[in-house]
Amino acid sequence: MREFKKILLLIGIISIFGTSLLVASQDLSAQGKKNLRSANMHLGGGRTEKALPLYDLVLEENPNQIDALNNVAAIYYDMKKDYPQAREYFIRLIDVINGVFAEYEELKLTDEKKAKKFFKENIKKPKLEEKLESVIQFRDNCFTQMINSGKLKIQSEEFDAAIEIFINITEIVPDSTITYRLMALCYEKLDDMENSKKYFIKTAELDPTDIFAKQKIASLYFDEENYIESGNWYLEAAKNDTVNTGDYYNAGLAYKNAGNDSLSYNAFQKALELDPENMNIIVTLSNIALSLNDNEASTKYLQMAVDIDAADETIDNPMYVTTLSYKLYGLKKFDELIKYAEMWYNLDNSSKEAVQMLYNASNELNDQKLMDKYNKIYQEMQ
Repeated sequence: MREFKKILLLIGIISIFGTSLLVASQDLSAQGKKNLRSANMHLGGGRTEKALPLYDLVLEENPNQIDALNNVAAIYYDMKKDYPQAREYFIRLIDVINGVFAEYEELKLTDEKKAKKFFKENIKKPKLEEKLESVIQFRDNCFTQMINSGKLKIQSEEFDAAIEIFINITEIVPDSTITYRLMALCYEKLDDMENSKKYFIKTAELDPTDIFAKQKIASLYFDEENYIESGNWYLEAAKNDTVNTGDYYNAGLAYKNAGNDSLSYNAFQKALELDPENMNIIVTLSNIALSLNDNEASTKYLQMAVDIDAADETIDNPMYVTTLSYKLYGLKKFDELIKYAEMWYNLDNSSKEAVQMLYNASNELNDQKLMDKYNKIYQEMQ
């Protein structure tokens, strides 16, 4: 009895029927009316298995019979928990209700007076607009319940069963991104990476803003050693994640593994724009620039790294200072060399190379005072 009260509550919420609706749309034969009364009696007694065949007979006679559509939808939703089937009946019910609105709109074009009467009796009195909204909510809840049933299978690690549920959902709702994403995750759990990638791609196609799906695709391509595709998908993810350096950084790594230094360089530059003091990115850019035979840029990035390191008043990477000094010397940037070679000497006051470099730079700059200073230091080191 409690179960029946529950279904009556559901029916009450979504019920839109009454004798005020168009007689023609609800018309039944004497046998049809008898079947409907019997079905309602069985439903009232909680005998849904006896009620359903009778409702089916009613709908065979009149597919638009609202009482029957509503009650069958309610049985499948609330009693049987067969949400795909319930959804089909809710959709049919929505179509019938929309047909009433369409008839009203058509009537307005030909007879305004009759249209007003029709609206009052068939729309306003039964509160058709509000009830249509309720039916739509139940239809949408069916989808939610179907998704939840699949999630429960995932929680119990029944991944094959979950996939079966999600496949059924895609046949009903072919543009559901959450369904394809969950399918992809299930296949990933089953180590079926090809299907996992397939459904993550489907997810990204349906929702181009889905960063997670794009990142997963990129990762799967990376694992396959298809580094160019991996980099491309990381860049796709980066389009929708404008504050995270990770996607640009991973794209740079993927392109680097593919041997495409030019694409890698561009990706790491984008990463640096978002995180301008990231030492790892800066040093990586310096190294890639060198491989691209751009010693000027390589030096510029290494100089950035040293300046950031020195800002904390503790040089954590003295090798960067040494390398930068040699680079500046090779580029004949003697003014800048003085600064970094002195930094080198302060880190290691036993380094003859640093002092020699300082002396040579002073000489190139014709700075006699500095030449005397470093010549004296050099002599003391002998």
